[in-house]
Amino acid sequence: MNKKSKNIFIKNFTNLSLNQGINILIAIVATPILFQNLGDSQFGLVNLAFSIFMLISIVVSYGYHLNGPKQISLLNKLEKESDTIKDIVSLRIFIAIIISIVIIALIYLTDFFNGYELIILFSIPILFSEAIHPVFYLQGKNNLSVLAILNAFSKLFYLGLIILSIKNQNDAFKVNLLYGSVLSLVFLVYWGLFFYKNKLKFHFVDLDKIKFRLKENFQFFMSSVAGHISIHSGIIILKLFVNNSELGKFALANKIAFLLRMIPVFIVQSVLQNASIISQNNPLALKKYLNYYFKRGLILTFITGLFFTIFSKWIIIIFSGQEIIYSNQILSLLSFIPFLAMLNFKNILLILVNEKKEILNKATWISAFIMIPLAIVLSYYYKGFGLAIALLISEFSSFIVHTILLSRSNVTK
Repeated sequence: MNKKSKNIFIKNFTNLSLNQGINILIAIVATPILFQNLGDSQFGLVNLAFSIFMLISIVVSYGYHLNGPKQISLLNKLEKESDTIKDIVSLRIFIAIIISIVIIALIYLTDFFNGYELIILFSIPILFSEAIHPVFYLQGKNNLSVLAILNAFSKLFYLGLIILSIKNQNDAFKVNLLYGSVLSLVFLVYWGLFFYKNKLKFHFVDLDKIKFRLKENFQFFMSSVAGHISIHSGIIILKLFVNNSELGKFALANKIAFLLRMIPVFIVQSVLQNASIISQNNPLALKKYLNYYFKRGLILTFITGLFFTIFSKWIIIIFSGQEIIYSNQILSLLSFIPFLAMLNFKNILLILVNEKKEILNKATWISAFIMIPLAIVLSYYYKGFGLAIALLISEFSSFIVHTILLSRSNVTK
């Protein structure tokens, strides 16, 4: 482990940790406001809609959150970077527009979103915030400090609007609207300054380039869809078997667990760019590099899971403003998901740096097909506790599936 590589990791992980620290701080302040002012039922529906749009957003992203950073990191001219940015953003906006039209049609022509149509309708800006999200570029340039600044500013702005705007159950539709709108505005300002500063012009690319990008990244897209089904579909499945009140209490614990779930994601993001370079220049050194952070990541996620399990009662009180035994118990189970996700650290990085799209695609879809029936059966019999157990089993099974498929390939561990 050379000093330069270590310093890059420390810098990246520090920025991402500060990024997540802001998210946790905002959640600590905003969640009690939302839970108490909206009530558990409307809080549950807002989070249900958010989960639906997180799933849809992965279609908008089209897998470029996975390999976009690598594409950017390997370019050495601003003009080439600009062309890649235009291609990716144009494709994403095109997809967001198509999906928005479909959602509006479903709202007005069917009863698909019966009972929370308004919340769904006003969640659409989330799609456009994903379309213009600059994370793929900033990660590729190792400029995560800017990402942290953008996140901090947007989340603090969002929090201020939540405090001012959300007063009762009738304001439920505003929550996701504010989230998507604030992010979209901040990202638009960033790209505007980027193109102005570098004396570049943004224009939408033609359909031929969009078709090329659709074809190029199809397997990464398919694998990312499957991965997000495993992460975000749980609460959608649970809605089939519980009332809105129980859904809201589960969503509270799940929201906290999702913040923890980002720890292994941040570790992957922190080492990806450096791992890509090492893989090209010295493939034999990659094993040592990954092992170094794998061991430390396991320790970090295990200690974090243990802490949140032991103190789940007080953590729920901090986030909700009241004691909710059901949410305490769910959080105690979900707190170890980051540790199980960390087991897959080396597998994911080996797949990404070697661009083994077919392995990633196959592994994530197999994992999703394990998770969905498991979640349905256990949620049917054991409600939220069943779903929590299903999520834990699914995370571990994902590690097993990725390991088996990688062992059958010629990728060196």
